[in-house]
Amino acid sequence: MSRSLHRLEFDKILETVMDYAGSPAGKKLVSSLLPATVRDYARTLEDETIHASELIGAGIEPPVSNLQGIIEAVESLGRGAIALEPLYLRSTGEALTDMRVFSQKVAESSDSVEGILDYSISSIPNLDALSRMLLRITTADGELASDASPELKRISRRIQSLRSSLAAKLAKISARLSGMGVLRDSPPSIRSGRYVLPVTAGKRGSVKGLIHDRSESGATLFIEPAELVMGGNELQESLLDLQQERRRILREATTALREKIEDIENGISILTGLDFVFARARYHIGENTAFPEEGKLDLIDLAHPLLPGDTVVKSRVALTEGWRVLVISGPNAGGKSVLLKALALASVCCRSGLGAHVSAASTIPFFSRIMVSMGDNQSIAMHLSTYSARLSEQKDILLSGDSETLAIIDEPAAGTDPVTGAALAAVLLEELADSGVRTIVSTHMGQLKLLAREKDGFHNASMSFNPETLTPGFKFIADIPGASCTLEAAAIAGFPDDMLKKASDLAGDSFSLDSLVVSLRNLEESRQKELNRLSEDRMHARKSRKFLEKQLKDTRINLEKKIEAVDEEKTRALKTIQSQADSLLVSMANAPSADHRRDARKKLSEMAAREKPADKTEARKISSAESSSTIQPGDHVQIEGWSVAGIVEKAGRSNAMVRIGSILVRKKLNQLTKLDAPEEKLTTSSVYQAIEESPETNLLGLTVDEAIAELDIKLDNCTAIGLKRIRVVHGKGRLMQGVTEWLRGDKRLKRVSIASPEEGGTGASILILKG
Repeated sequence: MSRSLHRLEFDKILETVMDYAGSPAGKKLVSSLLPATVRDYARTLEDETIHASELIGAGIEPPVSNLQGIIEAVESLGRGAIALEPLYLRSTGEALTDMRVFSQKVAESSDSVEGILDYSISSIPNLDALSRMLLRITTADGELASDASPELKRISRRIQSLRSSLAAKLAKISARLSGMGVLRDSPPSIRSGRYVLPVTAGKRGSVKGLIHDRSESGATLFIEPAELVMGGNELQESLLDLQQERRRILREATTALREKIEDIENGISILTGLDFVFARARYHIGENTAFPEEGKLDLIDLAHPLLPGDTVVKSRVALTEGWRVLVISGPNAGGKSVLLKALALASVCCRSGLGAHVSAASTIPFFSRIMVSMGDNQSIAMHLSTYSARLSEQKDILLSGDSETLAIIDEPAAGTDPVTGAALAAVLLEELADSGVRTIVSTHMGQLKLLAREKDGFHNASMSFNPETLTPGFKFIADIPGASCTLEAAAIAGFPDDMLKKASDLAGDSFSLDSLVVSLRNLEESRQKELNRLSEDRMHARKSRKFLEKQLKDTRINLEKKIEAVDEEKTRALKTIQSQADSLLVSMANAPSADHRRDARKKLSEMAAREKPADKTEARKISSAESSSTIQPGDHVQIEGWSVAGIVEKAGRSNAMVRIGSILVRKKLNQLTKLDAPEEKLTTSSVYQAIEESPETNLLGLTVDEAIAELDIKLDNCTAIGLKRIRVVHGKGRLMQGVTEWLRGDKRLKRVSIASPEEGGTGASILILKG
């Protein structure tokens, strides 16, 4: 590991990742992990981690519990072993079986979870016959099975029979001699594989047979009775036959392994590599890291990887495209060095396939190398003081840095004269900027703060700090330099007031400048709080207006429904009147006298005056006129059911033409809600700009065909208006399988990945559209 990575404590991050590996071999690969220096390899590491994360989400992980056993078996073969121990054979058989099952499981799920790891997994050798043989001849506890071969089984049964027979005969002899004072109190036993009786030394002549042992005192002799000698010999011969058969079986199994050694070693290599990749994926999931897109430096919710997640203070660090040097100033213990390391580690961890501790909406330039100058690096052996060692490091950055280099320099002039040291540091930063190196530096020196204010591509920044209590806030503040608060710290430490007064007088303008910086920062913080409050008030007012407009719209809809109901009722009444009128007309035609005809006409007049229907067309005209009067060309409107606003190009009495990007749609006026013209959020720095919510679509409740049709329209619309990222909620069932299968073939998409846990996990997908 390079000196710069060690200074950034990258090795401690790898120690955390090692805990996620399941085998010693996987842990060893993690410990040797280095960040990629080229884009393609960095992207490969990222894709591997993302694919492994998706497999974990689908419940698929590589089996590594038997990996160490098969590795040790192969190592024994490499040392020339002729007959491996049954335990190694068992581990090898189980590992080969695990590889086959894992490969099949991934192949079965490849339609829903496919990616860069598929080729490696499909290359795992299938040694099913070998693994079955190894499992057949061994037991689960790593012993050779008694039925590993027919001959072994026969010999084992013969041995069992002989032992039972000898034990029974010995028991009879012991019972016969027990009352004669020949035997000791101890029971019959086995010595050197022979069945013997404990005979009193003085009674040795009472028992004919072979002496195999005696006690420490010499008072007891262990004699194999003559009746058992032949059976004991047969038992020993059978045991020799058993050992010979065991060796034969183990030799044949070992030979079978040796014949497949290349395939086995290939499988070990693949499985070890997968353990390494899945360790990175588990870290990515467990730490909730992200892989920012390449772009300008805009790290949202940046945190140091080694700080506890429940206490770490997150910051947003956003700089323009043309930045070259970022000068961070402020008091000691304010978090400057931690921020320097966090910024550098964001790049290192992304290029290592681990992901950065930032929000997914972040962007970062590609840095092929991080060069660090920080800490006390003095060396007595090399005759280097602290400052000399730092100068040596800074010279290396100057000589070998390029446009893809990020330099991290902590206190460039520490340990030397502040005037000449600051001058040299200023020239160094200018030279690095001219060479294309991006540099982030921490300092207390006013000269460097002034340089950052006056030179193009240079930016000032500081860390939040309360000068009254001298407590750090650890929050990044862009564009404003920080005060060192030296005299304030001395006051808190208890220095006498007269000493502080003299020091203030000696400091002169420098002390005044620090006070001015503190006041400016406090003013800026107060102003920003007020701006945030005003923005919240404006947002609340807009929400209230939308609510009232919705109420008005609902009222109009209800009124139209009531008008229609009244019209229908009057139409029914009119039909009744017409029927009655027809009857009266018939009566008039057949009336016997003029009086009857006058009565009929009078009734017709009364019916017409009483039941004259309202003009439905006129009511429609009034409603349309009211709607069209509120929607005019150029208005910003929200279409009911749409998440993106549009602009009215033409407005009629009942319909309007609305443009959304390059799309022109016709909508009814009662489907439109008028919006205020968009305004920029009040802010004083780009670092406080609001982040737009990512567009999303919820497909739950739809069939697969309905969801695909909905998603197809969504992709067209988002492509037209330039949206790059879409969150699709599809659940975890058949709908997810159908949707993700369709998405993989869509050429409008750059990448499809599983959502992070806070965005829905495996129940949602993140779509990145092509530029």
